[in-house]
Amino acid sequence: MSDETINKPKFNFNEFFNNNKKKLIISVILVIFIIFSIIIFNEYEKKQFIEISEKYNSAKILIEKKKSTEALKLLEELISKKNRFYSPSALNLIIDNKLIKDKKKVLIYFDEIISNNKLDTETKNLFIFKKVVFIGDDIKENELLSNLKPILKSNSLWKGTVSDYIKKYYLSKGEFNKANEFQNIINK
Repeated sequence: MSDETINKPKFNFNEFFNNNKKKLIISVILVIFIIFSIIIFNEYEKKQFIEISEKYNSAKILIEKKKSTEALKLLEELISKKNRFYSPSALNLIIDNKLIKDKKKVLIYFDEIISNNKLDTETKNLFIFKKVVFIGDDIKENELLSNLKPILKSNSLWKGTVSDYIKKYYLSKGEFNKANEFQNIINK
């Protein structure tokens, strides 16, 4: 047993370094490159976010100055940026200030916001519901139910609000039996 420990070679750092010099240098350079890439990417994203926020604030100022056309251009650009905060906010400004008269164009923007992968589920559910409310009386029953069904089947924060809206939809159409049936389904 003592022969095994005596014959066992000792670790020599200099020898290890000399044998693996190229691999170690490449590894260090790669780590430094990755760190710098992450820093540069984070700075780029931060700069982009600041740029987007400045455009949003500029659009709000233009709206206050009654320069709706210029504001609309900025807001439409913000929607296309697919920013998780400013894109939905831009659509809200467009709707609140009635900057677009064409309902179909607004619905396209709703779809663009809803399809944004950067948004969390609850924000998407909110915009699905807002889209249905925006369509208003023009919505058909099957379109209403197909749009809102995923929210009803989930544990969304908007489930109760959506349920009330559908019930009121049936009541406004004078379909009291459907309103009661829907309420019974929801209560189960």
